[in-house]
Amino acid sequence: MAPIKYKVSIENPLKHQFKIQITFTPSTDKLMHISLPNWIPGSYMIRDFAKHVLELKAHDKNGELCLTTISKNRFAINHNQQEVTVSYLYYAFDMSVRKAYLDQEFGFINPASALFCIDELKHQECLVELIKPNHPLITNWQPASGLSGVEHNECFAWGDYSANNYLELTDYPILFGELDVAEFSVADTPHYLVTVGQHFGDVQRAAQDLKPLCQYHIDMFDGLPQGVDKYLFLTMVTDNGFGGLEHLNSTALVCSRFDILNKDQDIDDNYTTFLSLCSHEYLHTWNVKRLKPKEFIPYQLEQEVYTKQLWFYEGMTSYFDDLSLVETNTITQEKYLEILAKALTRIEKGQGQLRQSVVESSLHTWTKFYQQDEGAADQIVSYYLKGTAIACLMDLIIKHDSQGKQSLRDLMNQAWHTYGKNQIGTTQEQLEALFKTFIGQDNHDLLHDVLYNTNKIDLTDAFAKVGVALTYHSQQNGTHLQGIINDSENNWLGCVTALNNNNLVVKQVLENSPAEQAGIAVNDHLIAIGNFRLNNTNIEKVLSTIKGETTTIHYFRKDKLYQSMLKVEVSPKFIASLVVQDADKAKVWLK
Repeated sequence: MAPIKYKVSIENPLKHQFKIQITFTPSTDKLMHISLPNWIPGSYMIRDFAKHVLELKAHDKNGELCLTTISKNRFAINHNQQEVTVSYLYYAFDMSVRKAYLDQEFGFINPASALFCIDELKHQECLVELIKPNHPLITNWQPASGLSGVEHNECFAWGDYSANNYLELTDYPILFGELDVAEFSVADTPHYLVTVGQHFGDVQRAAQDLKPLCQYHIDMFDGLPQGVDKYLFLTMVTDNGFGGLEHLNSTALVCSRFDILNKDQDIDDNYTTFLSLCSHEYLHTWNVKRLKPKEFIPYQLEQEVYTKQLWFYEGMTSYFDDLSLVETNTITQEKYLEILAKALTRIEKGQGQLRQSVVESSLHTWTKFYQQDEGAADQIVSYYLKGTAIACLMDLIIKHDSQGKQSLRDLMNQAWHTYGKNQIGTTQEQLEALFKTFIGQDNHDLLHDVLYNTNKIDLTDAFAKVGVALTYHSQQNGTHLQGIINDSENNWLGCVTALNNNNLVVKQVLENSPAEQAGIAVNDHLIAIGNFRLNNTNIEKVLSTIKGETTTIHYFRKDKLYQSMLKVEVSPKFIASLVVQDADKAKVWLK
């Protein structure tokens, strides 16, 4: 059977449109069907990619063919048992790693969002031709992709590439632009940090900082997965973007122009976050892309696929993304503890962990997690954040009980060799049984509790056993919930505010907070407390003058002025702090 041939071209970047042609030979005299996925692996939300398709047509050598809509993303083609060409434009102006983007600065395609599957031929080889553009604005562009070259081994050449089948094709995103490329080698395998878009840093410096992080993960799993003969960090640089999505031998990333540093600059928070994002997506090369829930084998991209296991696949990965930074001496121990404490703070600040277990969070990711609103902190718990806390708890237990001879890394290694390397999907029960072999029955009961119940997760005792003190404090800033630690008692509103056109606008209100009890809602404009006009600089001072009193608060909701009574209260203690108290004990955990 002949392969399916895809042609991807850029005619005019100012229209934000890719032109795509797909040529195939029908395998039957019956109708052939084409479809686009409705979601993409690693991003659990129905996205309806087909809505961006324009001017969809089909023809053979004799002329146009009848193309009938079956559903929002699926079409039938009445053919003559001759070679068929499907052609269409794809509107690409979504600055994310999930869809496609195109302008005069760069382009990006996530194939799952833009390349139709020929349903009856989905297991056939796919050939992809990347057409060199001739538009005067983009004559210096190159492509970058993890696709295998046909008759060439380059990652950055116009021309022909291939994938074994459609599902594999969807796992090779393509970046277009004037590329800034830094190559480095890890485990005798070429790696590339590739950026498009203006930035002010040194990609060579970033590549060298990524090298030990990649080696850290390779060592955890005893080598790269079979077939990974190169790896690409495909990075779109924007004004303030952030995000990543894992693929078979690459990751698609979005970062800010100022996230990548020059070679002489000291590491800062933004650069730390960028390295952590890269580390996270690189670890997914094993944990998610190959070691994955049984429900995902194979991926069914037409509709939602439910699993209980995202606490493991995202939680373990989120724990190791920052841990890898401190264990490779990329950041200090103090900085790592600060980062981990912020994650614990985000779990603690709302009521979400008391309403939803982390297993329920995984099951409901399609709606509750991926379609969060302003009340999310009180409604749901993140399987990323609580999964991180669970991973940390299990790592502390394993390391303490084995006196540092074993760790969570050993558990991940065993999971890989038992399931991932052999392409066997995991079940929730198998993951729990795997943990039991490392932590024993008593701690397995603890694991079961933190997975299925809605109690607060408490790591205080586990940290104490490795010489680290976990304490919770009041916040210092009354309207910014990720506040600075302060042991004094501080008044708070229990809402997050932001300055918008000189208006103090409410962005989030926590349950049972003074703001909620006063009737404050998201998007209200705060005007005054008591008789004092509020602005972005004096609200803390105004709050500090009120000692357990009831006073008035004035605010606009839309165009109507409201007044209600406000009882200002002391901030609860939800800001986490981690401090090493016994350095020798702490070496069992952080070496």
